[in-house]
Amino acid sequence: MPTITIDGNKYQVDGDQNLLTACLSLGLNVPYFCWHPAMGSVGACRQCAVIEHKDSEDQRGRFIMSCMTPIKDGGIYSVSSEAAKDFRGSVIEDLMTNHPHDCPVCEEGGECHLQDMTEMSGHTMRRYQGTKRTHRNQYLGPFINHEMNRCITCYRCVRFYHDYAGGEDLQALGRNHQVFFGRNTEGMLENGFSGNLVEVCPTGVFTDKTFSQHFVRKWDLQTAASVCEHCAVGCNTAPGARESGNNQDPMLRRVVNLYHHDINGYFLCDRGRFGYEYVNSKSRITQVLSARKDAVISSTAETDERLHKEVSPKDAVFSLSEKLASAQRGEHRLIGIGSPRASLENNFALLKFVGRDNFFSGLNQRDMQLLHLVDRIQSDANIHSPTIPEIENSDVILILGEDIYNTAPRVALAVRQAARSRQKEQAESLRIPLWQDASVRQLEGEPSPIIFIGTELNQISDITCKAIYTLPEQAAQIGQAIANNILKVKSNKTSLSAENLEEAERISAILTAAKNPVIISGTSSKNIHLTHSAAKIASALAEKNGKPTSLYLCCEEANSLGVIQLFEPETGSLEHLITELKNDKTNIDKTLVILENDLSLRIASEELNSLFASVDHIILLDTLLNETAKHADLIFPVSATAESQGTFVNNTGLAQRFYAVYEGTGYIQESWRWLVDAAGFCTEHSESIDTIINWNHCPDITDSLAESVSSLKVIKDLGPDENFRIDGLKVARQTARYSGRTAIHAEQHVSEEPPHQDPDAPMSFSMEGVHNPNRSPLQANIWSPGWNSNQSIFKFQQEVGGERRGGASGKYIQRREQALSEWSLPIASDGDTDSDNHSLATLPIYRMFGSEELSNRAMAIAKVIDKPFFTLNRGDAESANLNQGDTVALDTNSGVFRGSVVISDSQPSGSLGVPYGLPGLETLSPVLPGGANLLPVEESSAIGQED
Repeated sequence: MPTITIDGNKYQVDGDQNLLTACLSLGLNVPYFCWHPAMGSVGACRQCAVIEHKDSEDQRGRFIMSCMTPIKDGGIYSVSSEAAKDFRGSVIEDLMTNHPHDCPVCEEGGECHLQDMTEMSGHTMRRYQGTKRTHRNQYLGPFINHEMNRCITCYRCVRFYHDYAGGEDLQALGRNHQVFFGRNTEGMLENGFSGNLVEVCPTGVFTDKTFSQHFVRKWDLQTAASVCEHCAVGCNTAPGARESGNNQDPMLRRVVNLYHHDINGYFLCDRGRFGYEYVNSKSRITQVLSARKDAVISSTAETDERLHKEVSPKDAVFSLSEKLASAQRGEHRLIGIGSPRASLENNFALLKFVGRDNFFSGLNQRDMQLLHLVDRIQSDANIHSPTIPEIENSDVILILGEDIYNTAPRVALAVRQAARSRQKEQAESLRIPLWQDASVRQLEGEPSPIIFIGTELNQISDITCKAIYTLPEQAAQIGQAIANNILKVKSNKTSLSAENLEEAERISAILTAAKNPVIISGTSSKNIHLTHSAAKIASALAEKNGKPTSLYLCCEEANSLGVIQLFEPETGSLEHLITELKNDKTNIDKTLVILENDLSLRIASEELNSLFASVDHIILLDTLLNETAKHADLIFPVSATAESQGTFVNNTGLAQRFYAVYEGTGYIQESWRWLVDAAGFCTEHSESIDTIINWNHCPDITDSLAESVSSLKVIKDLGPDENFRIDGLKVARQTARYSGRTAIHAEQHVSEEPPHQDPDAPMSFSMEGVHNPNRSPLQANIWSPGWNSNQSIFKFQQEVGGERRGGASGKYIQRREQALSEWSLPIASDGDTDSDNHSLATLPIYRMFGSEELSNRAMAIAKVIDKPFFTLNRGDAESANLNQGDTVALDTNSGVFRGSVVISDSQPSGSLGVPYGLPGLETLSPVLPGGANLLPVEESSAIGQED
């Protein structure tokens, strides 16, 4: 490693980095603006100037920009010389010429990188007396505020939005001092990573509009480390909460990125950033509810007033306890239905509460088969589940049947970086450092091969070198042909066209020649053969190359891969439960206990009604009112992710713990606590009930689960338990600057209630305790002296862009190694479809906004969700005499659904794309893929499902 001297001190540093990165990794404070650890250097702001000395005799030296300076062994530099300080101060003064003096009212205040750098540069006096440049701000949609007058022209916004994220509707317009960063016309930013502008911008040009609706200063937020619940990638987040109104109820106010080297890095998708508002929605359940005796279930009911009334929590818990006692005596049957969006702990608590034989996954049989297949594939020694950085560094990517931009957005962002692999190789051959971003991007040449085979691809089609749009069954056959070609196996069992066979041969050649190929697939197509063929390709490459192949498999929900660990294959599905209840000849009462799951999204309406009709009582534990709530006799309000502690297992099998940010309002508590409360009242005890009664803390359940399920043993060591202390102190969720509750309500009273106690985590709901547990996964408030913005994350990294100090959070679950050959599946033929001889095969398609249950209830996201629509091949549309925007009715086994026609040139012929989970089409989702008749509708007065 090269050795350099900085201000008289010698350091060994990474020779592949620039001088600025080296200084920051050493903990030295060098100001900067345009440089970003994920986007490299362009040398635009001149703020990172330091002095370079020719040798030890050179007393004067010369100015250099540290972000543009390669490391030179033996180099001598000065960061703290007066000349360097004066130069940096003059740069700040020039940048501040047009910057408004609005820090007290600017939402960036207190976490502003410009403020930090101004203080660091010593620029405290304004001498400019002239007129400031002003701009007119734009409307950029419901997520982002725009205040161009604060701009310092660092170009970070367009470098991220256009160069890094691939957005095309935000540009640098104008010239000289009149550069304007915005759109040609006002309107919502179209890229699904636009929210990162809030954190990328070093000033307050782009701010979080959802946060503005309930704004408080950063230092008045209490935070904790959490995990995003809106897909299964497992991005780490830092939610922030604060009391609201005169009743002092806590309120979730924003979510920001929490750096995790192997997953999200520095960036979140917009669904993960803005989807948090579901916690504050009007559909939130905050009281225990009981069904009204005179209520009539209506599909149009939107509130609980007509269906439910508030009841005493004690009475409700006692009622559940009586059912449990009766079940212990064999006089009653309690049936538990789990959920892939609930934590491992909540699922396991329900399993113990009702007994393993009475616990079901809350998934339909098709989804369970897919998840078990994913689990089996990842247990194969020839398969490696790559991290996000490994995907970014791959040289060839094959995406099989997965629209990753909408199902796993952070993976799509990684694929976009992988498209530059050849460009980076060319730069290295020309000895251009990769951190010199502007120079690397100027290199010409073809992008790295990104290949797609599937139904629909959004937002990354510009970087794909080949896209084959086809039905899932045919995509599976192409995948099998690719695997056969890699292994030089000839097969006559295919009905693929000569063109597709040729494409399969070309793709196999590209994959075979790759150094670091990555295959990406998943479960969204609902086709087990497609997922299996992706594994076949990976296995074939592993056999040929003699090393594991990277295969990233996307699951749908935050804990899909976690909940499947509690079940053996072919057990625990909702269809299994329905069949079991139909065959049940006993006359005892039966009660369904449904855990954080809207079953209308899992099975068809006819099957769901049959399930509900087979039981005598329905008890729901959930966060939001939904279709299932309309059938519930008793509803318990439960904590959202930000209000609870638990464990999720992500797409790659990484188990991660999330922590409560604040206590929920009303009677909200974790699902497992309601079950423990009921067990405590139970008069009939079994070994299982005795276990539940002894659970006082969330880690108690985690430990019990780790002992019960071999693959989940590692979760016992995920993080500190409730007894962990640093110098005898808990970790503070609130900052040392927190203004407290007294000041907010001083006109009412000057005393304050004591903060809630957290029995589950070694953290306090107050400002008392340790504020910067640097080597602990508990650290969520990213702050360091002199660095108040999110840029201070480098102070918590082992090196810039590296792991967090103390290591990455999370541990991989330990599944028994199994060869994929132990689970063989037939590959579908062309005629093996689910269309049931209907005219069109309905295929699930996905949208970042609209296909995820919880985020659909977030107020800002609800504004941008499309109305019900169906995508149709242009030729099929012409044959049916349909035009863009026409209203049609889709006749299915689950009812008739209406929507507008969207004509697509890529939609496979003979199929109809149906947005999965889209409001108005939710109950259609469980029967996808399938078959349906499309009927034109002359009058388009109603959009959505017919009554």
